[in-house]
Amino acid sequence: MKSIFSKTLFCLLAFMLLPCTASAAGLKEDMVALDRTFVPAYGVLNRTPAEPENAKRAMEALNMQWASFRQKYTAAQGGDTQWSSDMAKIDRMMVAASRIVDTGTDFPKARDELKGMRQTFLDMRQRLNMPYLLDDVVRFHDPMEAIHLTARGKSGEQLSDADIARITALFSEAEQRWAKVQSAAGDAAFVPTAERREALIKLMANESRALDVLKQALAAGDREAIAKSAQGLRGPFTALHSSFGAGK
Repeated sequence: MKSIFSKTLFCLLAFMLLPCTASAAGLKEDMVALDRTFVPAYGVLNRTPAEPENAKRAMEALNMQWASFRQKYTAAQGGDTQWSSDMAKIDRMMVAASRIVDTGTDFPKARDELKGMRQTFLDMRQRLNMPYLLDDVVRFHDPMEAIHLTARGKSGEQLSDADIARITALFSEAEQRWAKVQSAAGDAAFVPTAERREALIKLMANESRALDVLKQALAAGDREAIAKSAQGLRGPFTALHSSFGAGK
């Protein structure tokens, strides 16, 4: 079986022979298509125990989509002078992640490469002032995850005053970022059908309820409820984020 790295090189060479038909109007749609393969690859690399074969398949799908995107959009978009250098940086991250997955070891390092790729794309879209629902979801993830990690494995009695203060401060930021996710939920590039929109609304409602439970626990000063609800934020978020993957 060919390695992911070898397949990636083959795909890139093949796409270089194709005519370039990119248009600015299709950039966002092609980014969404890329994320449909990125999200499953990112997710499988975080599973315990590791799933080497599933990881390889997910990376192969991502590499195919990336090769197409790279061929169409290597040139600067929207006057962004940093675009081409960022595209080259993303390509290096893809190559590094593929090589790691080929070895079947150190998947967290491969995931870090993809995380860097995700952040670079987020920065690129921000420079283009491009509304992008998944970027808002990713921005919400940071304070949400920090809340979860602060409380992880702790009972109410084990939460320190510093933990409570940190969770309270992070919750304020998370709530603000979640409001942006909610306001962006109508992004047609991600919800092109009524069925997709209905599914998204249900997943977002689950995260909203989890946030409301934590908010009430913080207001009441109930340490046990704070510990439980803080750790309960990640589950519905993971389901929401996964829904942006292929076939979702």
